[in-house]
Amino acid sequence: MNVTALLHDCSAEGETGYAATCIEFPEANGQGESVEECLDDLRAAVQTVLEYRRQTAAESLGKGERLEMLTA
Repeated sequence: MNVTALLHDCSAEGETGYAATCIEFPEANGQGESVEECLDDLRAAVQTVLEYRRQTAAESLGKGERLEMLTA
């Protein structure tokens, strides 16, 4: 799966480092001193959101329902 990161250079506000938000999962955010560190942090946040959503869905399955993984 590919997702889109909106990357922000914090030097525009007189700070150091970078911040990022995932367009597809806006609750996932990352930060870091380098672009690579920031994007790694964002990847971890996206994974956390996906795991949370899967767990929540698994807990709310009705009779005759199941979850299936697919590649998008």
